[in-house]
Amino acid sequence: MADFDHDQQEPAGLDGLPAMYSIVKGEVASVQTYGAFIKIPGYRKQGLVHISELSACRVENVAEVVDVGEQVWIKVIGREMRDDKVKLSFSMKAVNQGTGKDLDPNNVIAEYCCVFRESRSNIQEPHACDILLVHAPYCV
Repeated sequence: MADFDHDQQEPAGLDGLPAMYSIVKGEVASVQTYGAFIKIPGYRKQGLVHISELSACRVENVAEVVDVGEQVWIKVIGREMRDDKVKLSFSMKAVNQGTGKDLDPNNVIAEYCCVFRESRSNIQEPHACDILLVHAPYCV
């Protein structure tokens, strides 16, 4: 999800939230079939790690990757206001879960995925980011 043009000022509702592309440690608050909600210490708002952002490899069952209460590293890949609600999108596959190291330091994959999702939001096809990441060196 693209949030805003980097040259423009942030919308007021996004004040005080983690910055785009920042990496923080959070706790899994809930597990759903479509992803996991993560809470970050010091913030009231939770964000979603979509099932496609849990791992560089295909995930069939979210509960096989994360458990409620588990500590995980996340990268903020989307921040937007929609109908007066803040939507936060996180990625776990962009961060080494052992060290917290950024696996996409130039945000190439994150930016591509944002553009891809916006341009193809109503089409149900294989996710281009998943196809790209099959060749990534950190996919086991």
